[in-house]
Amino acid sequence: MKNFHSLIMYFLVVATLVEANTTKPQALSKFFIKNIQNELSYFRIDCIPIYTNISQTNNNSIFTVRVSSRRNNYEEVIIMSLGAIGRYLKKQLNHAIKQETPTYSPSIVTIECETPVGRDKVIISCSLNSNILIQFGDGTITAKDLWITIKSSILASMDFTMQDTSPDIFIADIDFENMVSTRIALEGKNNPRLSTVISTALKASWVPGLESQLENMLVSHLKDNHTELMQKVMGHKLSDNQMLRIGKQFFIHIQKPFDEIKQSHTRDSMKYVWKGNLYPKDLDQYYTKYRIKHNL
Repeated sequence: MKNFHSLIMYFLVVATLVEANTTKPQALSKFFIKNIQNELSYFRIDCIPIYTNISQTNNNSIFTVRVSSRRNNYEEVIIMSLGAIGRYLKKQLNHAIKQETPTYSPSIVTIECETPVGRDKVIISCSLNSNILIQFGDGTITAKDLWITIKSSILASMDFTMQDTSPDIFIADIDFENMVSTRIALEGKNNPRLSTVISTALKASWVPGLESQLENMLVSHLKDNHTELMQKVMGHKLSDNQMLRIGKQFFIHIQKPFDEIKQSHTRDSMKYVWKGNLYPKDLDQYYTKYRIKHNL
């Protein structure tokens, strides 16, 4: 497999360009919010600007947008809003990488949907890894799969104040997890030892009731093959939930052609670098030894 030294050097060069760029983060954020509001308006989705904002939690930038629906179509409004956001994220990230200019891109997207219930209104909210929205926007995952993901994290409130009751995704470094997952998929694409695991997982993913077995398979594979990498690169032992988040992204990417995985890894790596980080050398050192050890 092609050595990634040149790719890392590219990241370092672009990181320098980012530091030298005079565009302030606030300006990029305002530009992003305005464009998202425009995207939603194209689909005739009512956005409530006063509740649209960007916040920072730990290592993650969180974009929150509030839309409104009628009594019986909140699922449609949520799905359409997430699709519009995902499509825009991919478009603007690819443009920024091509032009070698920084851009704002959130780690997590929170969508709040204001919908009437009787004489009152309720806020339905969910938070998602922004990469999932890109995958939905380009058709990698279906609306049905997206809604299953949403349902597991959905919150509702009658007082218009949303409490964070799912801290895992906010505490973790989501951009770093995304970058690691695409690198694992990139390295594993040409590994014949993975063919049996992927083949079995693909079959299990189509069988109703086997989702938990598939999740256990993904976590077990990462534990058996990448525990050393995870601990060295991330600096701590990963929880099963974190392993599962990385495993699900790995599973989505490993099914794509090599060039598409590489493009995804480039996007994830640039998002990580744009936050002021350097591409971790431990990733390259680990996989150099890994390929020698397994004669890949």
